[in-house]
Amino acid sequence: MKASRKIPDLATLTRRMQWVVIAGTLAIGALVGYLAGNWHVFVLQDQVAQLEKQVDSLYERAEVFDYQQHMASVELGIEKAATQSLQQELLSAQDENFALRRELTFYQKIMAPEMEASGVVIDSFELQPNRTEGHFHFRLAVVQMERQRSLTKGSVAIRLSGRSEAGNAQSFDLHALANLTDSDKQFSMRYFTVQAGDFVLPENFLPERIDVEVTVSSGSNQQLSKSFYWNQLLKPAESPTDSSSPENEAELPVDNT
Repeated sequence: MKASRKIPDLATLTRRMQWVVIAGTLAIGALVGYLAGNWHVFVLQDQVAQLEKQVDSLYERAEVFDYQQHMASVELGIEKAATQSLQQELLSAQDENFALRRELTFYQKIMAPEMEASGVVIDSFELQPNRTEGHFHFRLAVVQMERQRSLTKGSVAIRLSGRSEAGNAQSFDLHALANLTDSDKQFSMRYFTVQAGDFVLPENFLPERIDVEVTVSSGSNQQLSKSFYWNQLLKPAESPTDSSSPENEAELPVDNT
C-alpha cells in the first residue's frame, strides 16, 4: 500500500519538473529575445545617430560651399566691375590723348609754320551729333601758315550736299541752316579763325559731303576749297592726322593774282 502511494508522487514530481524546465526555457527565451531586441534597437539608434552626424556634416559642408560660391560670385562681380571701369578709363585716356595730340598738331602749325606749307589753309572741319536726332554741331578752323603774319581778311562758304530720298541731288547753305548771317561768313584773323554753329538736317535729305570754300580778300587773294565726306566726319577720331587723310578731303588752292 505504501509503495503504490509513492508512485503517483514521483509522476507528479516529474511533471512538475517538466513544467519548471519549460517555464525556465520560456523565461530564458523571453530574456534572450528581450536582450536581442534591445541590442538591435541600440544598434539602430547608433546607426541613426551616425546618420544624423553625417547629415549635419553634409549640411555644414553645403553651407560652406554656398558661402564659397557666394564669395566667388561677389569677387567675380567686383573683378568684372573693375575691368569695365579700367576699360572706360583706358578709352577716356585714349580719347583725351588723341584730343591733346590733335590740339598739339593744330597749334604746332600755328607756332611752327616752317613745318607746313605757306599761306592760309583749311585746317579741319569737325561734325558732332547733338542729343536730338537730326541736330548737329559743326566747327571749322582756318589757319594762317606764313612766318610773318599780317592781318588776313576773307570769307567762308560752306555747302551741304547730298540727295533726297527720291535720289535727286540737293545742296544747302550750311550757314543758312545754322541761322548764321552773311557777316558771320566774314573773318579777320591773325594766326587762325574758327567758325561754329548748330544746324538741323532738312527733312527727307541724305547728306553725303560738306564743301568748304575760303576766299582770302587781302594779300594774295587766295581761294581754297576742301571737301569732307559725311560718313568720315561722324567716325570717331583714330589719330590726329586723320583730319588730313586724302580719302576724307581734298584741298585745292587757287591763286587768283
